[in-house]
Amino acid sequence: VVKALQEHRFGRALNPRRGASVECRFGAPFDTSGVLYHIATDGGGREYRNPHEAGDVSVSVSSSGGEWDAAHVVQREHADPVYNYTANATGSWIAVDLGEGRSLCINHYCLRTDGHGLFVSNQHKLRHWELQGSNNAQRWTTLRVHANDHSLLEFSLSVASWAVTNSGGDSFRHFRILQTGPNSSHYHNLMCAGIELYGKLSHH
Repeated sequence: VVKALQEHRFGRALNPRRGASVECRFGAPFDTSGVLYHIATDGGGREYRNPHEAGDVSVSVSSSGGEWDAAHVVQREHADPVYNYTANATGSWIAVDLGEGRSLCINHYCLRTDGHGLFVSNQHKLRHWELQGSNNAQRWTTLRVHANDHSLLEFSLSVASWAVTNSGGDSFRHFRILQTGPNSSHYHNLMCAGIELYGKLSHH
């Protein structure tokens, strides 16, 4: 029964032994089918634990602002308000390392803004950025470009999702959000309180 429930939520494992892959299929933003949720629950076999705090994945940032907690980036749910942002610097980025032995052929992802917008709408929302992938955290491949994208709405903890169609079938261990222009408040702070990834997760 447990195995059947896991397959329903995450997709059927292609190989149960070392080298297995699992399809983490997108249904809705920050649902229980994402890669980070899969890692955080060990494929549904344990209670959810924040994967950064548990040491299962690692979050890094170009520079931290006044309020920053790396764990917020991979936390599935938040209570308002949560403020999480980089310093006001061009080229700000946030990256997630899926960990040794893991790689993902991504086909969908979603983001959540932080608590800005709770009292004054349309504050500091991402508008210009790229989703990038890498296997060494040095050379990055651009997987999707966002230019003047208003998908993340004005309110606090807004969420949005996007398909990724140009990965070329490649898998990556590291994923990065690189801000390429000012946010909706005309600053370069990158505000993020959540990311989730979807696609074929492989274990090497």
